[in-house]
Amino acid sequence: MLTDPNEQCYFNILCDMYIHISTQETRANWGLLQTVTAPIVYCKQEQFTEAKHPRLRCYIEMFFHHCLRIFILITASSLPWINASDQTFALCDGQRGFIRCENGTKIRITSANYGRTDDQVCPGGDTSTRTCLSKSSEIKVRWNCNGYSSCHLRASNQLFGNPCTNFSKYLEVKYSCIKILEKNMREKPIIAFNAYLTKTLTMHISTPVNIVYDGLILNYGNAYNPHHGIFTAPSAGLYIFTWTSFVDSGKSFNTELLVNGQGKGVANCHNSNNRGYENCANAVPVVLKKGDKVNIRTTYADSLIRDWSSFKGWKV
Repeated sequence: MLTDPNEQCYFNILCDMYIHISTQETRANWGLLQTVTAPIVYCKQEQFTEAKHPRLRCYIEMFFHHCLRIFILITASSLPWINASDQTFALCDGQRGFIRCENGTKIRITSANYGRTDDQVCPGGDTSTRTCLSKSSEIKVRWNCNGYSSCHLRASNQLFGNPCTNFSKYLEVKYSCIKILEKNMREKPIIAFNAYLTKTLTMHISTPVNIVYDGLILNYGNAYNPHHGIFTAPSAGLYIFTWTSFVDSGKSFNTELLVNGQGKGVANCHNSNNRGYENCANAVPVVLKKGDKVNIRTTYADSLIRDWSSFKGWKV
């Protein structure tokens, strides 16, 4: 509790974290002063050696109208900070915040879950479940945060779905700050291609055909062959492939993404009963080994319009 109007407002929460809020004196807002409970920030600090690990910072958006028992109006939001090697940080449902790494380090997400596995974190509402797990939360948080110096987070059903109806939920993220060597960044080659169709195709609807996207906008790494329509992985890793099909009225173009001849994803563009054009697309992540071959093949198709139809891929 603060009793000196000249003091700044500090709220000691958890994990040696402190919220620092700048203040401004005012007597005009005395009528607004009520008892205030600071929002709770949950975190678990792991064992670490301070000399070996850089400082981590995480931020929670907060705004108060006043401090307790003093003539002060809050004018800025919170600024919590911690030191840790691995930090577990939780936002209750509806809360916003962000994590940040300093001194040139980057965020590496170890795990992330939106749901509930603990009855002590964000205890409001029904906390009786211990197996509430969102299937999409980890990959979404990794995609949003990995490799960046800061990352905004929000705990909500809108972003991660509702894995357990009627139970209170929270977003728990475990991360660390890592140093990415500039030498490694410079030596990492870019692998990406963007190919498109230069001629409209017609084919027998029930005969599978390997589609050759013969026009090239870019082909970093020269892994895509525009003469055969095949991408050959120059190195192992995670790749993303997308393909877009522009189909005339009364036509169809159903396809699949093949890796070494095996189907890994489909895209159906069935426009036989429509009078207008149809534009269809799909994106598929695949883990490839060096030398794996990727291409698009029809399953049920009779026409594909040029220029608007494309095939793209890149290594993550």
